[in-house]
Amino acid sequence: MSKPIHVLYSVLNWGLGHATRSIPIIHELLANNCKVSLAGEGHSMVLLQKTFPELNSYPIKGINVNYPITQSMTFAMMKQMWAINRAIKSEQEQFKNLVHTLNPDVIFSDNRYGAFSKNVYSIFIGHQLWIQTPSILKWTEPIIFKLHKKKIRVFNECWVPDFMGDLNLSGELSHHPKAIESLQPVFIGPLSRLRLSEINKENVSTILVIVSGPEPQRSIFEEKCRKEAEKTGLKTLIVQGQPHLNNDITNKNIRIVSHLAEEDLSAAITNATYIVCRSGYSTIMDLATLKKNALCIPTPYQTEQEYLASSLAKKGIIVHQPQHDIDFNSAFNYLNHLKKFEVPNDGHLKKNIIRICELLRK
Repeated sequence: MSKPIHVLYSVLNWGLGHATRSIPIIHELLANNCKVSLAGEGHSMVLLQKTFPELNSYPIKGINVNYPITQSMTFAMMKQMWAINRAIKSEQEQFKNLVHTLNPDVIFSDNRYGAFSKNVYSIFIGHQLWIQTPSILKWTEPIIFKLHKKKIRVFNECWVPDFMGDLNLSGELSHHPKAIESLQPVFIGPLSRLRLSEINKENVSTILVIVSGPEPQRSIFEEKCRKEAEKTGLKTLIVQGQPHLNNDITNKNIRIVSHLAEEDLSAAITNATYIVCRSGYSTIMDLATLKKNALCIPTPYQTEQEYLASSLAKKGIIVHQPQHDIDFNSAFNYLNHLKKFEVPNDGHLKKNIIRICELLRK
């Protein structure tokens, strides 16, 4: 048997989405006799360590972004651009030292722009190639793309977790003609750690609320959903998206847990009558995989989530409400009449992992 390919895998620590969608990639790498080392920090690293306790992990300090409460994410990112670029350079230096120590054969980076090496085959994973801006700043999108393109082009390949063509989930985020032409992305199909589960009528929550994303909006969203669930009186499960905690609290009709393992979360989504969640792309991919509709509430001022919610609502796949105007009863009436997600199993991820393994073993 040939020597295992050593993969250095790193994810961005902005919420849990980058970690959850990386889980199926890591599983596929391990299935192809790869040795995988993890690099990162924060809650995303905690989740990967819990999922893959047998893998070695290394701390990498990444980008620390201050999330706005009452301001566009685009404006906030512009204000912090100097600090972000400085953090990327620091991240790159850390990876340079880690690569020297571990001598990996390939680097996989989910949205970490500093996680690459000129001496190691490096693959960038991301769905937001063409960054959406508020309407007042639409004219800046080509300029932003030109800058963004430079950061991605240092990698040997760019992988997008979506389909090419009409069945795509991400819309212009990854299918804008200029992004396709300039970056020539490899589409590997939607990624989800979840799998269809059998219906268990003894373990049914009428409402499932999946909380995710960075603070302070994560806590604001959780509290608003808790109050709405109380109004309905329906049996509700709230998953806080905090794997570093061990909460399990029941009060009246609501049970709140800090986190659920893959199998339990798959069962909870399958068994729920109504699902309430953010419109983050990783959550959208989970819903598509399990063929479930949901009330999707974008994180305020995050243009990407607002775009995804609006785009998929127009396709009649989800219901979209803003956080300041959540109304469970109204949304649930609409949810009863939506068409289901249709996601074919194309095997693109497996094919591309095999391709990379064969390329590196030559």
